[in-house]
Amino acid sequence: MQRAYACIEKLIVPQRVWETEEVFPTRTELGALVRLVNEELLRRIEAADATAQSLRAALGEGAA
Repeated sequence: MQRAYACIEKLIVPQRVWETEEVFPTRTELGALVRLVNEELLRRIEAADATAQSLRAALGEGAA
């Protein structure tokens, strides 16, 4: 989480433009950010799927 935050911070507001490491995110930081985004996306997809399944079940029960 900390690396992902550092990545976002470097992308938005570079602290010291004369230090390359301070301006550009590292591969590790970018990887952390991508993993965090993927985890959140998966969580939301699973929640949407669970909602759709509940809706299908409720509609199926109402039709019976």
